[in-house]
Amino acid sequence: DTSQQVPGGASHGAMLDLGRTTSNDEAPLVTACEANQALYSSFILDPMHFYIYGASVNYSLSPAMHNAAYRICGMPHDYKTYQATSLKGLYDLVSDPNFGGAAITQPYKIEVIALTHSLSRHAKAIGAVNTLIPIRNLPPNGGIPDDLSFLQERNHAGPVKALYGDNTDWIGIRVCLRRGLSPVNAVRNSSSGLVIGAGGMARAAVYAMIQMGVKNIFICNRTLENAERLAAHYNRLDTSSFTPQGPAATVRVIRSYTDAWPEEHRLPTMVVCCIPANSIDGQPAANFVLPTKWLKSPTGGVVIEAPYKPLVTPLVTQIRAEAHRGWIAIDGLELLPEQGFAQFELFTGRRAPRRLMRKEVLRNYRNEKGQRDVDMLQSRIDRLEDQT
Repeated sequence: DTSQQVPGGASHGAMLDLGRTTSNDEAPLVTACEANQALYSSFILDPMHFYIYGASVNYSLSPAMHNAAYRICGMPHDYKTYQATSLKGLYDLVSDPNFGGAAITQPYKIEVIALTHSLSRHAKAIGAVNTLIPIRNLPPNGGIPDDLSFLQERNHAGPVKALYGDNTDWIGIRVCLRRGLSPVNAVRNSSSGLVIGAGGMARAAVYAMIQMGVKNIFICNRTLENAERLAAHYNRLDTSSFTPQGPAATVRVIRSYTDAWPEEHRLPTMVVCCIPANSIDGQPAANFVLPTKWLKSPTGGVVIEAPYKPLVTPLVTQIRAEAHRGWIAIDGLELLPEQGFAQFELFTGRRAPRRLMRKEVLRNYRNEKGQRDVDMLQSRIDRLEDQT
């Protein structure tokens, strides 16, 4: 879980024999962390600067999570927040020769695509980017290598020639959905999923469900036009190329939260809510809850609340009250590190120290009043220890 690949093929926490014996009268072996530190102190690799970029990121737990991972892996990198009202600030970051990459958050996950020169197949299918990686060397024809050989440039400074866009949100959502689904709700061709929202995270949620083999996906969003645009995006794609065997997925729009669930389809057993749970730009929080008529699945299901500020939202409270009927609520503190692992690995080329990153998210969480719920957070940390 915490293995960290380093030159020589050893893992984090293991001991590397760098040409020395283990006899008592000779120098001790070198840890993987120390081997990494040596690569940077000898200027073979360079310290890099990473960022989380968005309109409301000052409260983000990503810096604590990533910086702790850099330290334990022996990397002198740093990860900071960059709050901005437009994408203009991104140009300043990219002009830094030590720019290592950026996590992109709302509302820029779709808009930032215009600044990229190449996209992963996942980001291309989703139509949204949450991870930017710099490209520092281009072939003579100026094209982006299809074999992703530019990823070998990670941890090396230099002028940025292009930007590569990827998406890890869908990975975190898929992991959490799979973790929360009970065996009785295993995905079948008749299964239904529901996504609340129509922004970049909602796009990733739809993609995660398609990757799991869900064939009937529904979107509901306050602005109907945006929901219809998102559904049309996926219905134009050949989803059979990135979905398990069976018919292609179909994405439909539910026009209003007052509508009945379509009779010809099973009630949803997986729901992902992607709308902000806090006040933004003076706009009041949505205080969203699901229509009770959509929660009538006889086998319950799983609901993911993507935001984590506040942590206990009206939706989370609603679903926890339905636990006796088989419903499970997964909050943003569980989702955040799951997508962060893949992001760390894209940024650094090293395996993420997952248990540490999960703990750092919990240790650094404060509610909207700046307070810690010590008992709740400690119980979650203890559960991580029990999984060791």
